[in-house]
Order: sequence, then C-alpha cells, then structure tokens
Amino acid sequence: MKIAKDGIRSIVKVGYDGRVHKTFRGTDKEERFANEVRVLHVLEARACDWVPRLLDDDPETLTIITTNCGTPAENSISEGKAKELFQKLADEYGVVHDDPFPRNITYDGRSGQFCIIDFELAEVKSDPNESGAEEVAHRSLSWSGDTRSGNRKPTNQDALSVFSSEGGWAKNEELEGEHSIDENGVIFAVSDGMGGQAGGEVASSLVVRELRRFLPAMMGDFHGAADPVALLEAAVKSLHDFVTRTGENSEELQGMGATVVCGLFYRTRVYFAHVGDSRFYQFRDGELNQLTHDHTYLGSQYRAGKINEREFRMHPRRNILNQAIGGRCKRVHPQVESATLMPGDWYLICSDGVVDGLWNKNIAEVFEKANKKGWSPSETKTKLLDWAFEEAGLDDTTLFVIQVK
Repeated sequence: MKIAKDGIRSIVKVGYDGRVHKTFRGTDKEERFANEVRVLHVLEARACDWVPRLLDDDPETLTIITTNCGTPAENSISEGKAKELFQKLADEYGVVHDDPFPRNITYDGRSGQFCIIDFELAEVKSDPNESGAEEVAHRSLSWSGDTRSGNRKPTNQDALSVFSSEGGWAKNEELEGEHSIDENGVIFAVSDGMGGQAGGEVASSLVVRELRRFLPAMMGDFHGAADPVALLEAAVKSLHDFVTRTGENSEELQGMGATVVCGLFYRTRVYFAHVGDSRFYQFRDGELNQLTHDHTYLGSQYRAGKINEREFRMHPRRNILNQAIGGRCKRVHPQVESATLMPGDWYLICSDGVVDGLWNKNIAEVFEKANKKGWSPSETKTKLLDWAFEEAGLDDTTLFVIQVK
C-alpha cells in the first residue's frame, strides 16, 4: 500500500484496489476513531454522496477503510468555495466539520465533484431534512421478476437473473424474494438477445450467466469495493469481449448480440450499468425517472428534446441500436452511474417488451396504484406485465420490480 499521509494523529494508506486505510494514533485516538465511524454512518444514512463511504472499521487496530474520494484539492479550490461546501454540509446534512479549510477537500474525477474528508472531530447535529434517518442506515429489498415469450418468435430471447456473492462466487437468488442489503449487495440483470432465433437466445443467456461469473470474481462479496462503478464498467466490457469471441467461433452464432441492464443494490446506493435499449427506472415521491438512456439514434434525439415520446415510440427505427453486447459492435461505452436509495423507492428493470406496451405515464400509474393499494412487488410486476402484453405482446417481455424498504 502507498502511504498518502503520515501524521501525528493518523497514518493514511491507499491500497492497490483504491480503498483508503486510515489508522488513528496519538492523543484521544479511540474517541476520534469512534467519532469518525459514527459521522460517516450518519452521512450515509442522510444520503450525502460527496464524502467517503465507510467500508469497514476495526476497533482493535483503530483502522477505518473507506472509498477513495480522489486527489487533494487544496491548490484547486478557493477558500470561498470551500467555505460554501462546508456550510452546505452543515445546512443540508447536519454535520459541522472541525477544520473547514481546503486541506480537507478532494476532487473526485469520476463523479466530477469536490468531496470533504477527515471527520474525526466533526459534530453531528439534528437532521435538517427531518428525514428520520437513523445514525446507521438500514435497507432491505423486496422483489419479483418474470419473463413472457412474445407472439412473433418461437423462442424467448430475453434472459434475467438475480444473485448475490459469497467469497467471490455467485449465489443465485429466487426470482421472487426479500434480502437485507446492509451487509451484502444484490445484483439484478435483464438481457434482450438478437441475431436470429439461435443467436439471440444464446447471447442473452451468456450475458446473464457470465455476469454471475465476472462480477463476483472482480468484487468478491458485494460489499467493500472502493469503486463499484469502475468494476461494473469493466464487467460489462468483459461481457462484450466474451460474447463477441463466442460468436466469432461459431458459424451459426456470428453476429449475435444482446442488451444488458443491471443494478447492484448495496446499503444506501444502487450502482447500475447499461448497454442497448433495455431500461432502468426509478419511481420516487410520485415521479418516474428513467435512469438509463437508450443507445439508439432516436434515444439521443429524445434526450436532446428534439422529438417527444410519441414521435419516439412511433418511429420505425426506434429499436436500431448503436451499441450492443457483441452484435458486431467494435467497442462499447456502457452507461455506468449510481443513485441514492430511499425507503419507499420502486425500481423497474425491463426489456423493451415492457416499453413497447406501456408509455412512461402508464408505468408511473401502476406504481402510484401500488403505493395507494399496498401492492407487493409480485402484484405490481403482474400488473405491469399483463398490461404491457395486452397493449403489445409481439416481443418477449421481461422485468424485475424492486421495492426498497
């Protein structure tokens, strides 16, 4: 490990995997260790995403392990801007830093934002948002997934999977279940195959099968990763290479490809990756938000506001992809991002069979009814699946409905 800081109060090292190890020493080291652990738990519970995330702590060695928030920004941020950032921390998250100066600010190039570090003497106030967040956030998921074959093809070329990880090996979960995500994360994945009757079915199956191999091997258990976003991106690119090579080595499978959309739910965040036009939606406080953007020309026109949803849906080339896993695509640039999980959130991960049948307003309507009537994820999934199939039904239709508790 590389030593990043060797001071009187602590020594900070950065591991080969990017995780930051901070060991407390000197006067009042036990109290300072306990305080930083508590403050980081509070900030995670209050959904602050521009501070380190606590991955582990060891009271015996007085060491905490956190995510890496980038490089020191002391020479690139003004004192005025730093003051604004510390004031925002106090006003919006109820944490008062004891040393509000640029030396305690870093810049995270991946997220493109400044971050605050070193909370060993910080003070926790009441939650300004009155969210009721505890000092340690607790989250669990309830979910239901299903797939239904479309009317225009003899086989189902969609595939889906849900799994966790133990010791670097995938642990398959049932398509309907419930799971705490305090200690270990859960992955949901949907893939829509293309490339002929045989090729499409093989491609989508390979995507969800190999994701179960690549991600646990890269992350180990689904907790404690310094940079889940980077690892998800690497896994998706590995999927692309694997599917491409498999197709090239088989005459009947040449050119096969698939979409992929997957989400890793862990503690207070979801990390998601996506290639193609399968989608990832969030429903929160009565508002539906499409977190992924379709990798199509029409999708880019829609995002730019040049066409509306009706024009997008009615266009005959709306499903022509400019990126896919395999599919003779030379390289992929997956969309990989993260979002904060809040109790009461609903998430929908689906193939384009759902979108063919339902407008965004229809999807939002189902989730609104689910909240009002107390539907379970299984009931909500069935409503969405039946309605989508009733309105369209030509294409294979696959989805996961996930509720954060």
